[in-house]
Amino acid sequence: MHAIRLISILFLCLTAGVCGGEVPGRHLFVLSGQSNMTQTLGHSFYECVGAVLGKDRVLIARTGHPGQPIKNWYRDWQPPEGMEDPKPDKNGHLYDVLIAAVERVRKDETPASATFIWMQGEADASRGWASVYEKSFLGLSDQLRADLGIEEIHFVVGRINDYWLREPDGEAMREILAKLGEDHANGAWIDTDDLNRGVNPWGGFSFEDGHYPPEGYVVIGQRFAREACRLIAPDIELDPAIFEERFIDSYRQIKTHDGIGKKVSGSAPPGATDLSVLSDGKFGTTDHQDGAWVGFPPSDQPIELVLDLGAEMEVDSMAVNLLLSSAAKSEFPEQLVYSTSADGQEFRVNGSRYNTIRYYNTKELAKMRTDGIEPVSVLLLTRQWDREGPVRARKVKVEIKTGGQWVFIDEIVVNPRK
Repeated sequence: MHAIRLISILFLCLTAGVCGGEVPGRHLFVLSGQSNMTQTLGHSFYECVGAVLGKDRVLIARTGHPGQPIKNWYRDWQPPEGMEDPKPDKNGHLYDVLIAAVERVRKDETPASATFIWMQGEADASRGWASVYEKSFLGLSDQLRADLGIEEIHFVVGRINDYWLREPDGEAMREILAKLGEDHANGAWIDTDDLNRGVNPWGGFSFEDGHYPPEGYVVIGQRFAREACRLIAPDIELDPAIFEERFIDSYRQIKTHDGIGKKVSGSAPPGATDLSVLSDGKFGTTDHQDGAWVGFPPSDQPIELVLDLGAEMEVDSMAVNLLLSSAAKSEFPEQLVYSTSADGQEFRVNGSRYNTIRYYNTKELAKMRTDGIEPVSVLLLTRQWDREGPVRARKVKVEIKTGGQWVFIDEIVVNPRK
């Protein structure tokens, strides 16, 4: 899916004549941070800055390390007053990895500009180390500038999302990251609060999460790229099409999709024979009896629903919209699996990590059951992508293990568009 969309972005920039803007030389981008500094984010970032500056003018080094505090990048890190450094011998060891990555891409070249893209802070918020974070980040920036022999380095930081407010220094860390971007002429920051609902890359749905769905990482890459380009080339008028965001986490954002009007076959619940309501483009209210919803009772046998697209097409994403409601006794299914078929016979799961979906937070689910679930619809959207490239399919299939609860769905969605 990313390749399809990013190719579209590149085409738009070429037709608009903004590629290879009047910014001489080559530009170095150093991307680093914790687990949210993903390959998907890096690829999206590269496509966007390449579209503005020219891909032949872009050098990118990226490293991401789960669960690591800033001390592991900053050699001279000192703990907050009254606290001890638990592992002083680890200070700066990930920075050495980062510098090695930078040297592999730049070699002996002196770039026209250098920009530090930073997505980190969760680990420090969890440890209560926010009070020394600003000093540590600025020290890390100085460290990077000195080691690269570059007089000025721009930086863009990603503010950790609102999930981390539950941590001891979550609120303080968010304030510091925004302040860093606002207080320095060579800096900027991006917001990510609106991107952390949905199915994460490991197939777990969350109403809010410390990580992001795959499409969230694409948008984060776009936002980083936009701010970086503004810092490097403030006089270039950026084409909005390059940075157009396509993140969807609710049926309310869907105006149309490619499954509308297509034939649905498969498991029908008792008393129902017509499944066309699952591809009519109409979403239900929070009343499970309004006619838009199809309810499947608890069963030991998985539900199988197949949507025939009528012809082979590229399928970049799939979803079902389901209802959570104590009144309907409807909850998350035990498991939901998306698969596609090019020939209409043999189906394949394209990247089982994000196409085999569960609700992982069992404690939260138990609390929801105890407190009672106010009716709410949930869009379980995920991408279709594998190492061979974009997925082409004639038919798509949704397999649902209901478990011990009812499952109500109102639409099977293919390639949603705002």
